Amino acid sequence: MNKILITGASGNIGTPLVETLQLQGADFEIMRSKAGASGTSRVASFSDTSALQIAFTGIDTLFVLLPLVQNKLELATNVAKAAKAAGVKHIVRSSGAGADPQSAFALPKLQGTIDQVFQDTGIATTFLRPSGFMQNYSGFMAGMIRMGTVYGATANAAQSLIDVRDIAAVAARILMNPTIHAGKAYTLTGGEALTDRERVQILSDVLGRTISFVEVSREAGRTSMVQMGIHETMVQWLDSLNAIIAAGYAGGISPDVQTLLGRSPIDFRQFVKDNQKVWQ
Repeated sequence: MNKILITGASGNIGTPLVETLQLQGADFEIMRSKAGASGTSRVASFSDTSALQIAFTGIDTLFVLLPLVQNKLELATNVAKAAKAAGVKHIVRSSGAGADPQSAFALPKLQGTIDQVFQDTGIATTFLRPSGFMQNYSGFMAGMIRMGTVYGATANAAQSLIDVRDIAAVAARILMNPTIHAGKAYTLTGGEALTDRERVQILSDVLGRTISFVEVSREAGRTSMVQMGIHETMVQWLDSLNAIIAAGYAGGISPDVQTLLGRSPIDFRQFVKDNQKVWQ
């Protein structure tokens, strides 16, 4: 028996993960922050350890996907304590590429510190460490693409983005048979490393109109985030991603998706073809 609970079920990764588990006939429920219509939901907030313990009771395998918020570490600690108290047997955590509590970069350091929190529970753990998402182009960058100009503060350096559908497929594979993945960490990337200009050219080719790329400084990127009202801590985390990419550290290609799924990762051109309506 392997009863699965999915947190973050309505997000970029969680949505295709739920769909995949449904297709595979998995025994799973989802956790929501408030009661909904679904009879397969458990209700709890990441900020309420007691409610989390109740929600986690009877769960064998817990998929942890935490929001990127200022108190992310505090929320992670709540989840870890509740999972331990509830007797969860295995945790699969969506982390981030390069996660390391000793990292010189702010966001990987946070992700690594959180990974350590879960590892210290003594519960069998599996860490998924994906690179940047292709879905950023169909999400917060979609407006720029529709307007015809993409701005970036990554020095036009190569980055191996991943389609979240591949992350979900990997997560589902592990959740269905977690034991063999205990104690492992998987770096999840696409199969190609492209620059901003190369991705914008693919967008232009598929959409049949010219999309331009304009490089801006990291300082301009930070200023823009501040002007948007983003909290200073979040600005530091997001700016650290630009620093990582600009330094050339985000272009590595991992074989883990290919190994785990037995197929190549979805490439950026296919992602664009599948999402053309978003930019019309």
